[in-house]
Amino acid sequence: MKVLQIVGYKNSGKTTITLQLLKLAKRSGKKITAIKHHGHGGALNMPSAKTDSMRHFERGADCSIAYGDGVIQMHQRKQEATLDDLLALAASGNPDIVLVEGFKEAHYEKIVLLNSVDDWITLQKLKQIQLVVSPEAVELDNARMILQNDSKQLATWFINWMDGDSHESV
Repeated sequence: MKVLQIVGYKNSGKTTITLQLLKLAKRSGKKITAIKHHGHGGALNMPSAKTDSMRHFERGADCSIAYGDGVIQMHQRKQEATLDDLLALAASGNPDIVLVEGFKEAHYEKIVLLNSVDDWITLQKLKQIQLVVSPEAVELDNARMILQNDSKQLATWFINWMDGDSHESV
């Protein structure tokens, strides 16, 4: 299971890039899991409280799992969850690749998205940066950079990353 993080500050294009990479991976026949860090504060929106699985959860089940027509839905209470905890859950689906949106401080290979050159001042301290995507050209000493609107170069980089064996896996 190969893991690639897509990180950056708010409105840097994380979801847009994640969706592009997801599409490329699916076209290549890969089985993909996506994990997103909900950094907007507060709990996630939940399904209707009228569903049986939500009724179980609302009545105190620490974990409620529902299955139907090929889809598993799970809600679990856990005060703190690390990316490694979530990757352990993701592993049960036997994905080839896990795309992780967020969790900047985690130790997996990552694409760093910049809103501006100033973002690089703080984001360059992150570990395992493989690629930087920026709206303008930035000279970097220790990472490859492509322009934000160069989807062809991003696709080429990702296909090489996806099919290569030099990156970290779990």
